[in-house]
Parts: sequence; C-alpha cells; structure tokens
Amino acid sequence: MTVSQKDVKKSKDLVEKLLKVNDEKYNDWLHQQHQQFIEENQDLILQALSAFTGQEEEEEKNEPKVHEQVSVRPTSIPAMQN
Repeated sequence: MTVSQKDVKKSKDLVEKLLKVNDEKYNDWLHQQHQQFIEENQDLILQALSAFTGQEEEEEKNEPKVHEQVSVRPTSIPAMQN
C-alpha cells in the first residue's frame, strides 16, 4: 500500500499538534522513534555488518563443531636457567 503525501502530511500535522500539547518537539520525538526502531532491529544490523566484514565466516571457522573433539594438551614450560 502506497501512502500519499497528503496522508503523510495530515498524520504529521496531527502528531505535531499532539506533541505540542505535551510540550514536546516533533524532531525530538521523531529522533526517539528512529532510535527505538534501530534498537529493535539491532540483531539484524549486527548480522548484516558481520556478513559485510566477513567476521561471521571467520568466527564459524574458528569455533569447534559440536561433534568435533578438541584435545587440550599441556604445553611444556621452558626451564629457567640461572
């Protein structure tokens, strides 16, 4: 559904008037709405950034698979010389 500019303007005008009654500014409210939307979609944003930078692939390569066994062997500690 495409929203017409006329409908957008009517909605914006109404919101501005309601905010004015509460002594709030439209731009402050709009910024808050943007921040909330970003926070709600933070997981998606991080996934996209990881895919873009290739980090997700690197992390998958470095993580052991569930069925793989990781052997841990103690390393030798070099003897200290006097």
